[in-house]
Amino acid sequence: MKLRLLLTCFLLLAATGCTQLLLRQTCLGLSTNVNYCLAPLPVQAKELKENPDAPKPQRAPKAPATTPAPTPKNQSQTQKVSIEINGKRHELLSQLELDGQRLSVVGLAPMGQPLFDVSFDGNQLISEQSVLLGDNFRAEYLIALLQLIYWPEQELNAALSGGQVSEQSCPQRRCRILTSPEDGGIVHISYSHQEPWLATIILEMPSAGMKLKITPLA
Repeated sequence: MKLRLLLTCFLLLAATGCTQLLLRQTCLGLSTNVNYCLAPLPVQAKELKENPDAPKPQRAPKAPATTPAPTPKNQSQTQKVSIEINGKRHELLSQLELDGQRLSVVGLAPMGQPLFDVSFDGNQLISEQSVLLGDNFRAEYLIALLQLIYWPEQELNAALSGGQVSEQSCPQRRCRILTSPEDGGIVHISYSHQEPWLATIILEMPSAGMKLKITPLA
């Protein structure tokens, strides 16, 4: 699976090297039956709501969400990221920046070596990464997972085809799940705090044998 290859590639680069600048697609498959097009950035989403006649990205048709939710505000956060794939655990550091112009993520090895620099401006997704990663590092999956974690359900569901994100009761402070009628639960996310940006987050994708833990550091 492409998502598994993406996460595996986080683990391969432990030193700097030549980089390449790549323009990535913004629509992808999360399962056999579920497709996702990256959702707008905060200011863009607000403008679309206030001006419905404004041009907007092509999305798969989706019924309007029934529960309104706030759009993410500007954020700057250093995170410790732990990735477990089929029982093998690895760690990296990331710096996430979000404002009305772009969402960017810089990945660093534990000793500080740069791994990748991904930027999404609401239309184009650009990835600067080591040539050692090749085409197996798919930046669109990284941004999609971050949006599934931090974006409001209303905006996620408008960008999904074949699946739906919803809140789920759980022992943690907050949980959400991505489901489809054919696949059942595809992505499970739990939060240690009601506010996602303050929470330690665990994302599980059973079909990929993957568990992702994000701990905010600053």
